[in-house]
Amino acid sequence: MPYALKRPRLYYERHGTGQPLLLITGFTISSAIFEPILKCYGEHFDCIVYDHRGTGRSDRAMRLTSMVELAADASRLLAALGVESAHVYGLSMGGMVAQELAITFPERVRGLILGGTWPGGPRAIRPALREIALLGAASARALGEPGRPLLGPALFSPSFRKEQPERVAELLKLFSRHRPSTIGIAAQWWATVYHDTASRLGQIQAPTLVMHGARDMMAPPANARLLTHRIRGAELAMIPGAGHAYALEQPQESLTLLLEWLERHLPIAAGSPRGSLAQRLEPVTRHLGLPIGALRTGISLAGLATQRGRRTAD
Repeated sequence: MPYALKRPRLYYERHGTGQPLLLITGFTISSAIFEPILKCYGEHFDCIVYDHRGTGRSDRAMRLTSMVELAADASRLLAALGVESAHVYGLSMGGMVAQELAITFPERVRGLILGGTWPGGPRAIRPALREIALLGAASARALGEPGRPLLGPALFSPSFRKEQPERVAELLKLFSRHRPSTIGIAAQWWATVYHDTASRLGQIQAPTLVMHGARDMMAPPANARLLTHRIRGAELAMIPGAGHAYALEQPQESLTLLLEWLERHLPIAAGSPRGSLAQRLEPVTRHLGLPIGALRTGISLAGLATQRGRRTAD
């Protein structure tokens, strides 16, 4: 089995030929989730997929981590594979890692694709009560019907679940492959809780495509518009009728949108490295990613409360 790095070892695979494309998976999910799309993507890209530390086939988690540290893992993996820079495509929590990678290691990122994700922190848009109620009701119905996938309502659109139930069942098997330990789940949970890039999105240098399923119930589409607004020059591509796992639900449609966007922007050079002081401090600050993330979240919360207070006073 192919592994790279030490402490922790990361499981990775490479598929296809072309410009390198780093695919970053989501919360506690192994890179097996990309198997259904690797053939079509591999016709255009040298696809690099890997399992995050503490999950999948990578080394088990021994402690908590942060998005900054997960982004450092991605940067170190590219270096270990001799890839100076790549297009970076992060999905769901992987989009959070991709944001940190583009901010902290801009020299590693060419084109940036953020799929079904959000900036985190108090400024991110959570599902509305109505969406939570609908999701809960759909999950309850699934729980009451033997053989009906429980996670389906959260990941796929109602029409896809209704029209292709067998396909949904097959895809859902990938979400439970190579499940992480309890510590691994907790580590990624806290990394997600204290992920907050809202105030730093303007630092992203890479040309950015924000992709989102129009029927996403896990990460409301308003987050895609927020990311597009705050990242300079970012473009928004909504996948009509698709849910959170749009890349699996509509693989060819979403790939076509990506290829058309790239064609408009190629060639894309990697970004410029951050200042020398920031580079020298990065090996230290990555290990402080969780408390720094908590501090940023607290500052964002205080700033948001102040803004609301001023609006109320006015």
